[in-house]
Amino acid sequence: MDKFRKKYTVSAILSALEVPRSNFYRWLAEGVEKVLTLAEEAIIDLCKKTKYRNGHRKIKALLKRDYGIKLDRNTVQKTMQKFHLQCKVKQKRKWTSQGESVVIAPNVLIVTLQLVNRTKSG
Repeated sequence: MDKFRKKYTVSAILSALEVPRSNFYRWLAEGVEKVLTLAEEAIIDLCKKTKYRNGHRKIKALLKRDYGIKLDRNTVQKTMQKFHLQCKVKQKRKWTSQGESVVIAPNVLIVTLQLVNRTKSG
């Protein structure tokens, strides 16, 4: 693109390539790939180590403990969302003994009291 800019206008080059001018300037603004910060690398590493099982609060605590990096939990959460590192949601288990109990245990106390009363009276 740079070698044609001296001879032709940007609009002429882009119309020949059939690329909208707004796309070109957006690509120009994005620039080259961004380098990860130390905190972002640490967050990615911790999420991989814990197999994506921990949320942003736990990752924040691990960052402080293991790497000595002190970040706000919202910053950690934004970074995790940016790199799609959110923890997997655990499936809730159905609790079988809700309400009435399935197994009814015999009332041993009443049986023993009845036996004691029979022996006293008889």
